[in-house]
Amino acid sequence: MLSRPLALLALAAVLLAPPAAGAEGPEKTRNHFDSDAPMRPPGYFEFTVLGSPGAADWKVLADYNPPSTPNQVTQTILDRPADSVAVALRRNVTFRDGGVSVGLRNGSGRAGLALRITKEKDCLLLLVDLESGEARLSRLTGGKSAELASGRIQADRAWSTLSVALDGPKVRAMWDDRPLLEATDPRPAAGRMGLATSGEGAAAFDELVIESRDGSPKP
Repeated sequence: MLSRPLALLALAAVLLAPPAAGAEGPEKTRNHFDSDAPMRPPGYFEFTVLGSPGAADWKVLADYNPPSTPNQVTQTILDRPADSVAVALRRNVTFRDGGVSVGLRNGSGRAGLALRITKEKDCLLLLVDLESGEARLSRLTGGKSAELASGRIQADRAWSTLSVALDGPKVRAMWDDRPLLEATDPRPAAGRMGLATSGEGAAAFDELVIESRDGSPKP
């Protein structure tokens, strides 16, 4: 039997040992926007527009009761074209497989996530109409959009959570932990991701969580 000091040393060696090859878990990053200055763009993000040109303006705003108090992020221009998608791209995150979740405030506009965005701006685009409840997953390729799946949400809370799981060609989306839609991505390439909104209305986001199984999220 090991003496107590030797037993403690052995336990410490086990706890401090690096994980075995292939045993690493997903790399995780979180944006809650509560350290950002209100009325300014969120830190660690870049901004682009997909589809038709259109002005966009992303700002951190104080809110009464977002998932993570006190701030959320809103694209503040209300009268954007329906086929112009404003995207707030998270810096330093590129991956193909993993999961993304974000809080969306009940209200107006079409909002959601742009995923697997390549240099050519090809991507998956999941947008939820917060008024009608219609959800659509599309693939943008070479400037053309092809619908992959659709579903419906129940926006019966002040804030809800949209989550997406990506595993090769398999794509699954959930709304408040309820199945929303499933689809097959015909071009499952690694790319960037971002918050997305299109058309009229103001969409608010909070608690963006990214878990990558093949990328390198960084703070």
